[in-house]
Amino acid sequence: MVKKGFQKPPKPFVLMIKLLEKANRIITLGPEGTFSNQAASLVGGNKPISYTNTLPQIALEVVADPSALGVMPIENSSSGIVGPAQDALVENQVVIIAEALVAVSYALVANRPLHEITGFFCHEVAFNQCMNFTARHLPKARVLYSQSNMDSAQQFLKEPKDSKIAAIVPRIRAQQDPALSSKILEEKIEDYLNNSTRFAVIKVQEPTDQPDFTKHKTSLLIESHEDRHGLLFEILREFHVFGLNLCRLESRPSKIHPWQYRFFIDFYNNHRSATCLEALKSQKIDFKVLGTYSSLT
Repeated sequence: MVKKGFQKPPKPFVLMIKLLEKANRIITLGPEGTFSNQAASLVGGNKPISYTNTLPQIALEVVADPSALGVMPIENSSSGIVGPAQDALVENQVVIIAEALVAVSYALVANRPLHEITGFFCHEVAFNQCMNFTARHLPKARVLYSQSNMDSAQQFLKEPKDSKIAAIVPRIRAQQDPALSSKILEEKIEDYLNNSTRFAVIKVQEPTDQPDFTKHKTSLLIESHEDRHGLLFEILREFHVFGLNLCRLESRPSKIHPWQYRFFIDFYNNHRSATCLEALKSQKIDFKVLGTYSSLT
């Protein structure tokens, strides 16, 4: 008997939790202490975390170890899609089973006042998300690109105590690390205060896997080998006819034929999702379902 006031979790969510519980480890982009690490901990709880040096390696390792799950950033709310992650989803036999949102905030750590800073360590993604701050306050400072946010912090800590070189690092890391917390010069320096990154949880795609349109969202790759007038209109018309609300539409080079493009589409599912995809097939539009999933956050 179900207790009064208790709502039984929907079946798709229960199945997703079971997949997470079965995983022997979580694979994500290293090193430890990054936003990817934070997302992996959110997804896997106390499960062991393995780190890779690149995003494509996450998908490759998930394929090599079907008992593992991968966690990779696929889109930022201010800077858009993460290209290498999108390509990894297409080029490997993996499927998205869940997503998680992680708030992204940065701090500037330094040994000297703002007007004395001549350069700063920064990962490319972090720089893109803090461009307004650096343009206003550090217009003449050199950008010293690092391999990761944690590499920025490590390089900064190697500098002499009177160095004029600063660093842009994750705010939560700066606050929690005793070596950095006393060096915080500015906080919340990201361009948009509601900045967040969407992470995909991926598993190896089995031959028996089928899309589950009772889940909240579907990610789709559409790749037409025929460049014809009105193609995008034909695609979007089907989503309109079946009442499906798109939440993302992007194009990326196919990397197979020059100047041909793939479309990445995310949409919210309804009871007509499967029928819509059948309609796309009838239009001879090639597509791959990258995942049907719900959010963990």
